[in-house]
Amino acid sequence: MSNNESSVPRPTSVLTVAALTMLEAIAVLVYAANYLLHLSDEGNLNMGGRIFMLVLCLAAGAWQVSVSLNFFKGKAFTRAPIIVWQLFQLILSFSFMQGPFTGVAIAAIVVAAVTIVMLFAPKTTAFLGDRPQS
Repeated sequence: MSNNESSVPRPTSVLTVAALTMLEAIAVLVYAANYLLHLSDEGNLNMGGRIFMLVLCLAAGAWQVSVSLNFFKGKAFTRAPIIVWQLFQLILSFSFMQGPFTGVAIAAIVVAAVTIVMLFAPKTTAFLGDRPQS
């Protein structure tokens, strides 16, 4: 059941997940823009590899925007990509705990944890049509 035409208001948990996934998408797109600005800098990859990484970052950001918007609309199928993204984010964040990016890593872990908890909140699953409305 899709809630596109439903008169049921969106619960706070749905708004929270949609906002956090959009924030993550914007972060990926900002990183891609920064990567584009430094595309000609010296590095370990040749130009073909750098362009591939840029396209990959842009595609990931666009995909995340799409997932966020469709989740906001009440599409239940978006739960799987959101979970995969959060697990990927958790794995990468723990690898950045040592070094200068510890604060960013902790923030990413908190965002992923809140997103996962809110994604399976009873009001969220009811909104997505997995449970009866209460």
